[in-house]
Amino acid sequence: MKKSLLPLATAIALAAATQAQAAESCPTTLRFADTGIEGSEELQRAYQGFVDEVESRLGVTVEFFPVGNRTTAINALRFEQVDIVLAGPSEYVLMAERVEGTKPITAIVRPEYYSVFIAPTDSNIETLEDIKGKHVAMKDHGSTTGHIMPSYMLSQAGLDIDSDLRISLLDGARMQALASGEVDAVGTGVRDFAPFAAQHGEENYRIIARGQDMPGDPMVAGPHLSAECISEMQEAFMNDPDGLLQAILAPGERDKYLGAEMVLVDDSAYDMVRESYALLGLSD
Repeated sequence: MKKSLLPLATAIALAAATQAQAAESCPTTLRFADTGIEGSEELQRAYQGFVDEVESRLGVTVEFFPVGNRTTAINALRFEQVDIVLAGPSEYVLMAERVEGTKPITAIVRPEYYSVFIAPTDSNIETLEDIKGKHVAMKDHGSTTGHIMPSYMLSQAGLDIDSDLRISLLDGARMQALASGEVDAVGTGVRDFAPFAAQHGEENYRIIARGQDMPGDPMVAGPHLSAECISEMQEAFMNDPDGLLQAILAPGERDKYLGAEMVLVDDSAYDMVRESYALLGLSD
């Protein structure tokens, strides 16, 4: 009987030790933001379960801090108004560049997170090189899989994105533009392909190129948090990472994280995004 109870007792002791260490190294209140959510009520509805989990694991209070966009998030980190930000890969690269000492805590690696180019099956576009002289739709400026990486893919294929083709940033209208023939191809995230092909005929469209798998969406720690605090958060987050992800998914609005995995991540994982920015001369 004692032997069977030991793992539970050990787990409880470890959790208590983690909470005690976090309470000593971290602020008593941690402020959390998601760059894609503007309002406090929406942030609370989407992440209350996650916050409850973090509070339980760290023994601290977590407050919501709405930012709405990456520019606001960068300034909030710079002026120590927020402690933890959930960001996309391209957003993190800008944060790390503009706020020295910003670090990833953990990252949520999404399945099927890479860019593709889609073209009509009956077109003469079979490779990226064939896009020269064509009109291509992408998402919005700075979108990781809808702009940054598709542009990078074209450049890697030897195309000058300023002179060899025409690119239109159409955001939500990009797929309809392909369907109507307004553009010759679309560069976008791979998850856009299946529903589009199902609606417009799988035989009518094809993926002509696939990009690299993207690094995860990082939980970003502000530079004012100590290395000890970040270490304790990493330990707490990676103690049952699936449970933490389920708390994020619970409201049913973070579908992009279905099937995702939470991992420890190093800043170097985002070098491919940095290379894309440098090559393309992109700025916020």
